[in-house]
Amino acid sequence: MPTRPRRPILRVLAIVLAVALVLVLGGFAWRFVTTRPAGEPQAVELTDATLSKTLTSATVLAVGEATHGTAEFQQVRQQVLAKVVADGFTTVALEDSAGTATQVDAWLQGGAGTAEEAAKRFGYGIYHTRQMADLLTWIRDYNKSTPAERRIRLYGIDVQPPEADKQVVLRWLARRDADAAASFTERLSTFDNDSLYDKNAAVAAAPVAAELATVVEKAAAGRSDDATLRARLSARALAHGATYATGSRQGDARDRLLADQLAWLVERRAEVGAKHTLLLAHNGHVDRAGQATAVPGETLGSLSAKRWGDAYRAIGTDGHHVELSSDDQTIRVSVDSPVRGLFAGTRVGYLEMAAASPANRQVLDRSMPMVSAGVPFPAWYTWLPMLHSVKVTPNQAWDALIYVEDGTPTTPVG
Repeated sequence: MPTRPRRPILRVLAIVLAVALVLVLGGFAWRFVTTRPAGEPQAVELTDATLSKTLTSATVLAVGEATHGTAEFQQVRQQVLAKVVADGFTTVALEDSAGTATQVDAWLQGGAGTAEEAAKRFGYGIYHTRQMADLLTWIRDYNKSTPAERRIRLYGIDVQPPEADKQVVLRWLARRDADAAASFTERLSTFDNDSLYDKNAAVAAAPVAAELATVVEKAAAGRSDDATLRARLSARALAHGATYATGSRQGDARDRLLADQLAWLVERRAEVGAKHTLLLAHNGHVDRAGQATAVPGETLGSLSAKRWGDAYRAIGTDGHHVELSSDDQTIRVSVDSPVRGLFAGTRVGYLEMAAASPANRQVLDRSMPMVSAGVPFPAWYTWLPMLHSVKVTPNQAWDALIYVEDGTPTTPVG
């Protein structure tokens, strides 16, 4: 019996292969069109840039960090601060514990020790770096030649970990009510850095921390000195942190607490004449539109933009080839974004969105990938772009952008 011809099957296979080839080639073509450099070179080196009045008149000016662990993203903080401190930005709010920032600030105001030792007081290991030690050194040197009322002060707006916050607030309270301080010390003894993720410890601590915050507010009535402000900020952080640790670590819960702490700090500092705040945190927290994060809901940046409107300004950081330090490893990621065409010829470029040329505004109005990494950052994340990048429309998210062509890892301090 003769065999049936296989030509129809071969034709189907040929069609399938042709379609697959078209899809693959189309995918490469689409990626080439959407990620190739676009626009025209316009950015200047950050070292040569002058920030416009639009940014330097802001109530809160935020500088984002695209990755935790990249040297250049930490170094630009010092450069921006140096450019805006003369405009009154003497309050620096950092994504770190209120209590640990108070301990670091003690060194900035002339305390004993080295810059490296001061950097290691931060609650988050991402700041235990040579780059942060350099920033602290610059601030301390600036403060040495500046009257007390115009010195730079560092504050933490995060609500975890709790140990340093307990130390700050209970030491302050002990000088006013030793018995109350001793009582709260005992009642909050099980809520510390080691039990931060123990829900039972948090549930027990939450009402006690709230009571402590109330007692501190009453004791602080009529006082506007910096030590009192810090005690109040740490008391608030303890109350927020205990509530957060009871099980509300979902979606935008942390960002809402960050926003609340920031707003309270800005208002209290304004009462003593410090009307401008420089906010330093990850890009995902500070962008105006809440786009630079995979976490759903409102962000610190979007909430701040709602609160202050155009008096809240944000500078994002981005990079092309970026190395970062994570868990004693150096990891390299690359994100091809059209925006790099605007920064051609710069090493660490700076561009304000409002100053962009018409051609470049069209580029900045497009959604595009932006490098993003937190900690810890497993090396295998580099194989999946969605794990080391986010989609952002620069004109919506940022007032200015700092772009690093080749980022290098931070250097840890021993």
